[in-house]
Amino acid sequence: RIGSLVLAYDKLSVIAATIILCALLYLFFNRTTLGTAMRASSENMLAAYYMGIPVKRVVSIVWAISAAVATCAGVLLAPITFIHSNVGLVLGLKAFPAAVLGGFGSIPGAVVGGVLIGVIESMAGFYLPQGWKDVAPYIVLLAVLLLKPEGLFGLHVRKKV
Repeated sequence: RIGSLVLAYDKLSVIAATIILCALLYLFFNRTTLGTAMRASSENMLAAYYMGIPVKRVVSIVWAISAAVATCAGVLLAPITFIHSNVGLVLGLKAFPAAVLGGFGSIPGAVVGGVLIGVIESMAGFYLPQGWKDVAPYIVLLAVLLLKPEGLFGLHVRKKV
């Protein structure tokens, strides 16, 4: 019990594990040589290759890390929700507005975007008619794309042509 908020222990442990996983990923990408190489490769593979970064190896490691993170997400999600064959599609459709809202390329932005999308869905489910709960994140997505296309934490980059 946190004020008027009541959470079960299993949900609290999932929240704590998710916070720890996000913090570890943030530190990995921003404080390690491999994380810097991954960010450089994602920005411009050819330039990263010319700077001496083994891009093929980095891409392989990215796939391995993404598989490990997806495995952790599945292990954390399984005890608290119903798992079915289309759960990836459903979660992917909910993750896209979160990533756009936070700003692509920003891990803290994606986390904040995910929390905001969750709050928006919960509030829409409580205050709006039944079908609007699933539509509300996309309405917010459209509003953000119209007002701030780079997202809340994204950087506005100008490219010379």
